[in-house]
Amino acid sequence: MKIRSSIALAALAASSLVATAASADIGFFAAVQLCRNAAPGKTLISIETRVRSGAWVYEGDLYSNPVAVKTTPRLNSNTGAILQIKNEAASAAEVAEVQAVLALLDTATIDFMDAVEIANNAAQQEATERAKLEIEHGILAFQVDYFDGTQVDVDAVTGGVIPHHGEGDEIEPTLPATAVLPAITAAELNAGAGWWTIGLETEAEKGGGIVEVLMLNPKSGKLGLATVIGESVTSFVQFTPVGNQAARVARILPALSQIQLDAPGAVAAAEAAYPGAGINEVELAVETEKTGTTVTWKIALVTADLTELDYFVDATTPAGGNGFRFATAPTNFVPGDFNRDGIVNAIDLAELLSAFGFVNPLLDLNGNGLADAADLATVLSNWTQN
Repeated sequence: MKIRSSIALAALAASSLVATAASADIGFFAAVQLCRNAAPGKTLISIETRVRSGAWVYEGDLYSNPVAVKTTPRLNSNTGAILQIKNEAASAAEVAEVQAVLALLDTATIDFMDAVEIANNAAQQEATERAKLEIEHGILAFQVDYFDGTQVDVDAVTGGVIPHHGEGDEIEPTLPATAVLPAITAAELNAGAGWWTIGLETEAEKGGGIVEVLMLNPKSGKLGLATVIGESVTSFVQFTPVGNQAARVARILPALSQIQLDAPGAVAAAEAAYPGAGINEVELAVETEKTGTTVTWKIALVTADLTELDYFVDATTPAGGNGFRFATAPTNFVPGDFNRDGIVNAIDLAELLSAFGFVNPLLDLNGNGLADAADLATVLSNWTQN
């Protein structure tokens, strides 16, 4: 992960002003609420602290929905008193930008205060200059800027810091869609009728364009993992799902009849949204919540300008339809976190033990063909202390 930073000459002067104002400042969080109180019914899109007429103030930008009017309250940073409330017509550029934010706003799970706290922890500082809601590579995000030029982007849906990489950074190797799509076709032809692709991982780090395609046979309930190099299937291993694998299969089976967009279609959608991206992983996800069941494809990718993200597309809508599509910052899991809940614990250990000594490629961490003692050692070495 890389936090974007560019040191501006003005930051040197601003840093001394920050120190002067810090003792009496009402605080960024209080300013957020006061700005919202000053413009009820409008949505806060950005807030910043700045110097006006030699004094520190907070200024917020709030917009009507549909976007037509921008309201900008100005607050005394020491007392929170409203110094001015300015109303003006939103520009054409603002209308387009803010309307795109508002269209995804109901997916947000964190607010300004959460985003600033997350960014402060990532940047290891608290000299916040501005926080703004925006669309970053299709991700609804808070852009948090600091007086020294540091910028941190926080995913408004997951609360994760969006990784922006440079050319020299280590990122997971990926393969282009042009390599992934033929691999899926080859795997499906090799498996034959009755098998559904439900996910894949690219294994470029093992040398060459290796794609491991995960498939499901609804009739037998078995999973199959096809290893494809180029367009040749080098192995196809069938196995009985256990633990979290079995639970996932149980969620997917009733949803298969709803799927109108297959794995190749999902990869093509990701390529259309992010031309030149590298694909790392594809997963069919079925989730049931209070609002109902969603069936989506999650495509983990790295954009052409080296930003990691997970792109989601509705699997129940044909390509080109009005399916729900959005992107989030990626979540990375350590080896041994089989159920992907962010920790390695007794649940993961039980899953490994349930298939111990048997063929199960998803639990075979060292790739020797079995879930065995070597994999157990990896789980224990990555054990999370609670």
